[in-house]
Amino acid sequence: KKYYISTGFKELDRIIGGWDLQNDYSCIIARPGVGKSWCALKSVAAAIDRGLRVGLYSGEMTVNKVSYRFDTLMSHISNTKLVRGNANISLEYKNYLDTLKNKNGQLWVITPDMIPGDPTVDALESFIDKYKLEILFVDQQTLLVDSMKARMAYDRAANISKALKMLQVRKRIPIITVTQQNRSSTEDGKAGTENVAGSDRIAQDCTTVISVTKEDDLMKLHIVKARDGGTGRTLSYQVDLDHGTWEYVPNEDDGLFTDTDEDELYTPKFEASQEEGDVF
Repeated sequence: KKYYISTGFKELDRIIGGWDLQNDYSCIIARPGVGKSWCALKSVAAAIDRGLRVGLYSGEMTVNKVSYRFDTLMSHISNTKLVRGNANISLEYKNYLDTLKNKNGQLWVITPDMIPGDPTVDALESFIDKYKLEILFVDQQTLLVDSMKARMAYDRAANISKALKMLQVRKRIPIITVTQQNRSSTEDGKAGTENVAGSDRIAQDCTTVISVTKEDDLMKLHIVKARDGGTGRTLSYQVDLDHGTWEYVPNEDDGLFTDTDEDELYTPKFEASQEEGDVF
């Protein structure tokens, strides 16, 4: 707990340890509509539970939409009903809001229209400084503006990745980004670092890369890169994004013990010896 915070996925924590509090620049990649922003917000919720000062740059969603998604993750109230203002959930929502008073963590959300000038990495540094943030989430990295004004899209993406990495080094806080996968993909559907839109420099800069795929209600988190081990492993979840729930589904690609296996592994066993009263 001194060096790591939860990713929001306890199974992923068991593999990579969580987000490193001082040395983590990680990326979540997926095709549009898969749920990568939901995954990032689940991690945001875990940081709030830890009591951290959390910042989120939202390149696409409005502050209200981000807030309602966060509310769904914390309360499991239907996001559709929250967004549409369904009167049947008003009391349930009020009761949930009362529980937030007990949370020590704080969340600030910033969108491009709230930033004077271009949404650059320099602007994110000012955001960190203003609110003394302890962790920053960037959704989406590809919607940031390259302050060096490179002509080619590849170079712009590379410059932004490098700038985010240097920002993490200067501020010594975790920076978790969300970015869009490009059209190419591997045969098994898992994206590699070469599938990040615009640049493969992320393979050099990031400590962890998580690729998200989804088919119907089954979401998979593929560990494409992990500095401290776990590369190539896959976690599966049955998801209901409207209610913000993930149910872990064991699979042969994740290499994790089941809860029963883990209990048996770590439960001390005592056996009586042949001499009465002697226990070892």
